[in-house]
Amino acid sequence: MSVNVATSDNGGLTSDQIVELAMDKILKVANTAPEPIKDQALAFQDNIRIVLKQYIDLAKREERGTICQKIREAGQKDLADLIRRL
Repeated sequence: MSVNVATSDNGGLTSDQIVELAMDKILKVANTAPEPIKDQALAFQDNIRIVLKQYIDLAKREERGTICQKIREAGQKDLADLIRRL
């Protein structure tokens, strides 16, 4: 079992960093694979990467929306608006 580590400065991990961590667990393509199989696997890997990024970005927006709504309900509309624009 391999372990991957990602770090970031001034905030959490980017969507791309999270995608790469996930991709390391989802699909590996052997350098020794026959060329047609390797090409197909790499194309599939690219498609998975795109879909993962879309859904990670969506999850971030939805979570931010939920947090903003809770902050707004607590009477902090200006703070909620600032967070929403991140």
